[in-house]
Amino acid sequence: MSDSSEIWSALVQTLATEGLTFVNYITSDPDRKDVELRTTCPALYESRAADCDPFLLYCCNTYAATPTGSDHVDDYPHLSLDDRMFIVKAGKLGFRSGLGIPMRLFGAGRFGGFNIGADLPRAEFATRFHHRSEELRFFLMLVHRRFEELSGGGPVKIAFDLNEKKFASLSPREAEVLSIVTSGVTQKECARICGISHYTVAEYLKSAYRKLGVRNRVEAAHIIANHKR
Repeated sequence: MSDSSEIWSALVQTLATEGLTFVNYITSDPDRKDVELRTTCPALYESRAADCDPFLLYCCNTYAATPTGSDHVDDYPHLSLDDRMFIVKAGKLGFRSGLGIPMRLFGAGRFGGFNIGADLPRAEFATRFHHRSEELRFFLMLVHRRFEELSGGGPVKIAFDLNEKKFASLSPREAEVLSIVTSGVTQKECARICGISHYTVAEYLKSAYRKLGVRNRVEAAHIIANHKR
């Protein structure tokens, strides 16, 4: 797809089939003066501007997915009264439970990401979706990457938050390719996503495996899975 509105529509439809009916994509410059918002619930912003969305204010300091939605409002005592009212309003509009999944963090230029959810009690939502947070993050990163490319921002690297010393030797591209392939994507599809050849993907993987002391992507995936626990 070459049009961002088509990509957005396809994303909303895809998530809806999974039961995720509330979808926000929001990004901002560091000063929160240039905010881009795509949402399935525009009524939420009738009385509060997008630059004051609690997702931007509180969820973009770590790549970890943050439980969001009105059923979680009491989990965050630091929220202001206005923040709480905004989140409670979201709940009345169908966003009881969700996950805030950053694509870029505050302090690294433009920041923001996706806040997705449903009209479900927190326990039911957690059972259905929390174990899929990395799967969802990877899928949404592909969408984010395409939005960035269409806006002229250039290619966006895709990599999990591999911050232990054992991953420090990986180059950004090695980390990106390793993240994609260990998620179950074929090397051919990885090459298409990254805009490089299949042979280059193989070389990056070979180098990453050597640095991590593993022989294949199954062993690499095991290391990454243990890292996320």
